[in-house]
Amino acid sequence: MRTDDMIDLLVQDLPNQPKPVGTILLRWWPTAAALAGVGFLGIMGVRPDLAAAGLVPTLLKLMLGALIALTAIAGALDLSRPEVQAPAASKWLIAVVGFLGLVVATDLLRHGLDDGWARLFGKGIVTCLTLVPALAALPLIVSLTILRRGATTEPMAAGALAGLASAGLAILAYGLFCNEDSPLFIATWYSLAALIVGLAGAALGRAMLRW
Repeated sequence: MRTDDMIDLLVQDLPNQPKPVGTILLRWWPTAAALAGVGFLGIMGVRPDLAAAGLVPTLLKLMLGALIALTAIAGALDLSRPEVQAPAASKWLIAVVGFLGLVVATDLLRHGLDDGWARLFGKGIVTCLTLVPALAALPLIVSLTILRRGATTEPMAAGALAGLASAGLAILAYGLFCNEDSPLFIATWYSLAALIVGLAGAALGRAMLRW
């Protein structure tokens, strides 16, 4: 039997009332992220100069985190159904790529290459690449546990998207702590931190979401 035929049979055999993967995920995944974020900010605190830093850098961080979270979790939910393949589910991430390109292009148009290296590297790379994955760990495990209720045929892709989504939520909390405001820094290192969590999610998804 061909793989496509087997998937068609599995889809036909699904009960009329599908498992409420989306309902459960959208309830407990952000709850886990909120618990991690509140705990983190309760211990580390919000950056003391948040108001003085201005609205634009904070909004940029929050918008990036929200966009990654929403687009990636939409893809992960798509992949919880056996008939959906990774390329179709990943289409949501085009919005993230476009947003990052706009951020970088706007920054370069405004400032050119003056102090480009300083704006890119800042002083908080290690902190960013450490704390974002740490904050994303709990919502990632929760999301993968719930996605086991689905029937994905792309466990690594589903895990990767769950990882990216969890990193997006982590960025929402970390962005209130981070004192790096350069758009180049945010676009580069926040994205790399999210990719690290995405890779971890792919590895875990391969083990946890196979059926």
